[in-house]
Amino acid sequence: MTAFVSSEKLAPLVKKVQGLNSKISFPKVVSNIYDVETGTLFIPREEERYDGHQFIEAAIEGGAAGALWRAGEPIPQTVPEDFPLFITEDPASVCRHLAAEYLKEHRAEVVFVEGDYTASFILRVLKTWTSGKNTEVIKEQETKAVDTAELILSLDLDTELVFVEAVESSRRMHEMASLLQPDIALVSYYNADAFDEAEVEEGSSNTFHASLLPNYPETKHLTIPSWLESYRPLLEAAASVYKVITGQDVPPMELLTAEAFGFQTMKTRADGLVLFEAEAMEKTNLDYSLGWLSHIQPFERRILVIDEGFQADRFHKSVHELFADHITSSITDVFAVGEKAFWVSDALSRAGRKNLNTQYYKTHVDAIDDLRGALNGPNVIMYKGANRELIYQILHQLNRN
Repeated sequence: MTAFVSSEKLAPLVKKVQGLNSKISFPKVVSNIYDVETGTLFIPREEERYDGHQFIEAAIEGGAAGALWRAGEPIPQTVPEDFPLFITEDPASVCRHLAAEYLKEHRAEVVFVEGDYTASFILRVLKTWTSGKNTEVIKEQETKAVDTAELILSLDLDTELVFVEAVESSRRMHEMASLLQPDIALVSYYNADAFDEAEVEEGSSNTFHASLLPNYPETKHLTIPSWLESYRPLLEAAASVYKVITGQDVPPMELLTAEAFGFQTMKTRADGLVLFEAEAMEKTNLDYSLGWLSHIQPFERRILVIDEGFQADRFHKSVHELFADHITSSITDVFAVGEKAFWVSDALSRAGRKNLNTQYYKTHVDAIDDLRGALNGPNVIMYKGANRELIYQILHQLNRN
């Protein structure tokens, strides 16, 4: 790993250096105290009601190897004398200057991925296929509170490939992409009508599109396992990007397991499938997981099981109603189990969703018979909760019988 930011690059840009006894490289630049790791350069962020300078001791305890420091700001006596402080009138300006210097030097290939959950699907495919490369992924949900300069300065100089993901055409991620100057742009939406409103990143030498309604591209060059067949257009588009990146015509399809897409799976005796998913309850992750349940083939019923264990706050209605809002028409059944999951069932009832069988169970005991029936058929079930052992027990019982 070769870090771009170093004491040698910082020293000429600041007013004074204090506590520096040897040359240091900083693999990561952060302003959020919770992101501090060993070797980090800490940038005290200042806002109307927040001053990062107050957290310098916590940054040092977290492993920070140095910090930018605003001139005139009192230095706590608890800061060790040999802890490097790069003192300047404007820390943020120093970061922006260094970021501009990095952009002149970086040689990584940049892939800009824009769209809905189908774009997230393709990004996972490309990450899996290019796992042998030194790769960085800049995702919108994970970087909302991170300054653009920090993101750029935390990129390894040895990075070979950078993916920038813009979910639902995020303006900030477009700005990030324009700075990194993407070589490839990929736009993917479930419905191709969304292409008309998409902001295709300019300057890319290669631009690809993908959709599932209608299927685009319509090519069938790849040999795809049956459980991924409904996603063929996305995989064909991913293969085109892979060819540009690597020069290889045939991607390593064997690497595409359920785990590569963020799921653990169990097969049932009746040719059914259970998907266990435990990612954060962000809107984009909801669209991604529910999109999977809606389109994976071939199954008679598509059943979403929402267990009380997936939401810690029993009174937090908004996240359950958000979940209900994102349930697609392709999903046939929703089983809501437990007191906390009541709000999902309630939201669906108030929405008047047709052709959707919604069942609410106060306890797991009440749900056992319907769960057993669902697991004993050629159905796909997405279980979102913390009581996986219950599903395991039912499956083992059915298999024994």
